[in-house]
Formats: sequence, structure tokens, C-alpha cells
Amino acid sequence: MSEFTQKVDISGDVATRESTTNIASATANYTSVQTNVALIAAAGAGVSIYITDLVVSNGATAGYVKFVEDTAGSATVLVERLNFAANGGAVINFRTPLKGTANTNFGLTSVTADDFSVTASYYTE
Repeated sequence: MSEFTQKVDISGDVATRESTTNIASATANYTSVQTNVALIAAAGAGVSIYITDLVVSNGATAGYVKFVEDTAGSATVLVERLNFAANGGAVINFRTPLKGTANTNFGLTSVTADDFSVTASYYTE
């Protein structure tokens, strides 16, 4: 007879996935409005990008940023319109990672926001 054992993380929550060695982050600072610019390159055939955290810091002009995949093709919105006040920002932690389509990149588009930085934490598998 076998015994069922659940794995838990450091906070006591049931672990939903094994740890991975494919953990990375990407960061960029932009000094102008961006349209479908890649932040993370496509991971390869059959491999998806899983976004776990996003950090956005906006500059002196209010505006919005949206996160997309497939910036070279017909970009698909993954995170729609995050509005930022002048000198505003956000830290977003996805409890369930945001999974991109296999073999597509991850990027962003901004409107009015013309001096901002983005950091994305992610893994691939």
C-alpha cells in the first residue's frame, strides 16, 4: 500500500510544480513610447515562457503599458492595459504563472508612457 504525500512550499501551500533550472529575468529601460517591442526572446520550438513576476516603474508622463507575445507577428495581448500615473509603478506577482504560447517572444506596448522600466521574472519549459 502506498501513502500519498503532498509537497508544500515554504509558506505551507501545496506546491504546484517542481523547481526548475530554467529561471531567468529580463529588464529594460525605455526612453520613448514602445510598440510591440520584445523583452524576452522566444524560447524555441515546443518551449513556452512562464511569467511569474512583473515590475514596472513609470516616469514623469502618465500612460499605460500592456504586455504581449509574438511581437514580430500579430501581437496577442497577455496583460491588458496597466494604467500608470506619473512617477507610478506596480509589482505584479502571478500566483499561477502566465503561460505564453510555445515558441513566441514576450514583449510590450506603451501608450504615452515614454520613460519607464520593466523587469520580468520567468522560467521556460
